[in-house]
Amino acid sequence: MRTSIPGATPIPYGIDAASLARILPGAGEAPAGLPVAVVRPGEMLRINNAGLDLPAPGIGEPDMSVAERVAAHLTRLAGAWNAPAARFIERYFAFLDRQIETHRSELVARLAPFDGLFAPEDFIHSAPLPLPRACLFAPVEAHGGEPTPADYMQVDFAFWLGAAPVALLAAPSPLTPGAARRRDERLAAAGVTVFACGATDLADAEFGLFARVLREQGCRFWEGEALPSAPGTRGLPEF
Repeated sequence: MRTSIPGATPIPYGIDAASLARILPGAGEAPAGLPVAVVRPGEMLRINNAGLDLPAPGIGEPDMSVAERVAAHLTRLAGAWNAPAARFIERYFAFLDRQIETHRSELVARLAPFDGLFAPEDFIHSAPLPLPRACLFAPVEAHGGEPTPADYMQVDFAFWLGAAPVALLAAPSPLTPGAARRRDERLAAAGVTVFACGATDLADAEFGLFARVLREQGCRFWEGEALPSAPGTRGLPEF
């Protein structure tokens, strides 16, 4: 899988350090099965444009909506037994549901010309995609050579809203204060905005963390989309 694309940046995610070493140097060729999001300046990475490779439903598994399958897929990529990450994904999709419900009348009016072909809930796939265990390029020192695994820092989740990565880190941090400070300094030097995410943030009924992280652009995720489309599909052309 080619991940070196002019004008684009690859972000490996959902992997461990050993798997990252298989992608580098150069982030040129990624072995099949390792997820890499390709982001571009000025373009939000959304659920429906990230090339998600959703596993097919297993025999005997309960029926799930596409959004539920995406959430389950991201939870798996966050790592086994990672309860805080699973809670983050659960609350994120609850936030998306609330955004759609809050703006339902606006979305219904927008979709009215299509006579029931789409529902407001279909816009959930236009939301920013949270990348679990994202590996962000944040070298200790700038260099002109090929990237190495040491140049990357893994964060719990990352969003790409169009300009630079936004990282979320679990709080309290498992790192020592010195290691956490050095991590934060490297991410800041790489232009990464960092937010701490703790149990209190995820328990907030008003979803304040997501509003701060995504800002208006990410909270109104249906804007800039001609029509709703799910991962792996295309919407109808604009009339």
